[in-house]
Amino acid sequence: MSTGFARRFISLIDQFAQGNKKQFAELTGKSPSHVYRICRGTSRPSMAYLEHLYSLFSLDLNWLLTGEKPIEQDSFSSTQDLLLVPKLDVEVSAGFGSEVGYEEIDEQFALNKRWLSSQLSVHSDQLAFVSVRGDSMLPTLYHGDMVLMDLSQKQPSGEGIFVLQTQDGLMAKRLQQKSDHVAVISDNSDYPSWRIDEKNAEHNNIIGKIVWCGRSL
Repeated sequence: MSTGFARRFISLIDQFAQGNKKQFAELTGKSPSHVYRICRGTSRPSMAYLEHLYSLFSLDLNWLLTGEKPIEQDSFSSTQDLLLVPKLDVEVSAGFGSEVGYEEIDEQFALNKRWLSSQLSVHSDQLAFVSVRGDSMLPTLYHGDMVLMDLSQKQPSGEGIFVLQTQDGLMAKRLQQKSDHVAVISDNSDYPSWRIDEKNAEHNNIIGKIVWCGRSL
């Protein structure tokens, strides 16, 4: 792989992950070591990975592969097509709860609005990334996963994975809407299920729905 390609690939990381290779890897579903090898010019991305990059960012693959176009604004999605999504400096427990820290913005990622709409059916701009801690949602969510929350979705309709603010802290749990309560389920059967009903609803607030996750392979 040419050093020219590596330089162009690094420019993508600068553009969409503020130069953070590890976060770019998590965002695009690859291991950090794989991204590092591409940046060093010692590895070639697969066509599937290139197609995934295109779906995320609507970037010009011809420019990325050949360098025929200069690095200009129109090489990427226009700013109107992109949504800056913050990564909050807080962990969501997939266990018995994690204490809530200061929800400062750790980093920001640029996501293509068309990809959010077509692939995730997300039409809100109230989005945030957080990290998962613990194992209660295995095999769906793993410790260290970076998940995308839609903060506009606060009511379970049928079933989905949500982030809850409980008395024990933030939790990622599967919620099922029942006639008179919401079932709170851990995908890992080693953890007990419970319910949200009128007696404890004020102490268990739904923060948002998890609509996507990325992890290192």
